Amino acid sequence: MNKLVQGKRAGVNLSLMDLGVVVSCLTLSGLAYAEAPADPFASSDVPIDPFASGSEISIQPLAKEEEVKPSESYVLTHSVSAMTYLQLNDINQDHAFNPNLAQFNEDKQLNVLDYGAKLNLEDSLAGLSARTRILAQYEVQDLFGSSDERRDSDELKALEAYLNWYSKDYQWQAQAGRIKTEWSNGFNWNLTNLLRPYRDQPYSDQDDLLQQEGWVMASLSRNQGDWFYQALVAELENDDLTKVSYRANQQYVLRLGYQGGADAELILHKLPGQSLNYALSVSRLLTDAMTLRAQWSLQRQRNQTASSLLADYSGTSFDESAQSAWQQVLLGAAYTTESGANFRLEYLHSEHGFSEGEWDYISSNSDTAFTNINSGLGSSADYAYMGSALDSLNYAQLRQNYLYFMYSSPLSDGLWQYRQSVQLNLDDNSQLHRLELLKSWNANLTSRFQFETYQGCSDCEYGLNPNENTLRAVFKWDF
Repeated sequence: MNKLVQGKRAGVNLSLMDLGVVVSCLTLSGLAYAEAPADPFASSDVPIDPFASGSEISIQPLAKEEEVKPSESYVLTHSVSAMTYLQLNDINQDHAFNPNLAQFNEDKQLNVLDYGAKLNLEDSLAGLSARTRILAQYEVQDLFGSSDERRDSDELKALEAYLNWYSKDYQWQAQAGRIKTEWSNGFNWNLTNLLRPYRDQPYSDQDDLLQQEGWVMASLSRNQGDWFYQALVAELENDDLTKVSYRANQQYVLRLGYQGGADAELILHKLPGQSLNYALSVSRLLTDAMTLRAQWSLQRQRNQTASSLLADYSGTSFDESAQSAWQQVLLGAAYTTESGANFRLEYLHSEHGFSEGEWDYISSNSDTAFTNINSGLGSSADYAYMGSALDSLNYAQLRQNYLYFMYSSPLSDGLWQYRQSVQLNLDDNSQLHRLELLKSWNANLTSRFQFETYQGCSDCEYGLNPNENTLRAVFKWDF
């Protein structure tokens, strides 16, 4: 029912195309590989987190690449990593959208095996390679609860599986298969990835590797001096979360980019039956230590499904505007000291979130439905409204104005690092605080200890989180 409440369903999720390209990775033979230059618009302007799970790049780095050469005709490189974490939750007992309708889990354990492979060919077709990334995971919720409360699920999925080709001069690139795009990263919010459905709503979790699943697509790119061009067609899957079904099963993207004194990128995105969506990103390195960035997007479909929450309820209705496009604006800055400490500050304005008038209407209706259900007088409309309100926590930001600040300490001689961040909802003053302690123990083992606390009133965004506090211990081993 609710992604925040229930675990993901068990199942094997390798599509026929995924399997076909995976097989290609293991059976193609022929030629040596020359590493192509990275997409200049896929890289971050802030230091790379050495403890990250790989969510900030499109191809998982091979932490310990093992080269296999059964013959001189091809080169196979692959990587294997294992991750496990245990999370303990302090449950929000006074949740304004949950009159005992859903059970929030008090703890969760996740075990993941992450395999990546790249097969490079030279004699058959210069510049061709095949790549795949396969994830196997097992999750248990309420691990320390009774047998009736405990729920488990397993997943086997190809996050990426595609063919990649570069011309000899690296000016042309073609890709086909399931690919994870990274058109902008390194900051807390990303407005330029317009491909549907979204994988990382309402916010990105670097330990949830399923958020890194790619889209089935075919892409053609060209680099010409300081300019970059890309055209792609991608499969448009129905959105299981928002229950949106589209008229056709393709979506289209055109990208135009420039890398010079200031890096800029324009993205045009077309969904069936809708006008164009737009995104624009500009970043500039002011000094070796400081970067400024701005992003803007305009979309024809609202990320929050407002229709079920603003519809007629108990004899009242909200007078919705005839708005047909929703904008977002992001302003950000990053600064790195000579010692290696990093600071990031961002401001987000999103019309996808609810306005003050809309939120007052939703809060009033939620209070009415909550009271009716608790008193045993709840109607089907009351239960439906509570379900829609609870689901809204999964879609995107609830409100419109946010501030984010992050501090990351320099890496110590003992390979320890401390990171602290706060995300502030400027419309209702609720806050999300995150404290992290990271450690690299050796060439294989890294760990992260993370504490999160959600603060706000009962009908404020972070006060509506299913948890008041969470504690997570993460361990990762690269084989």
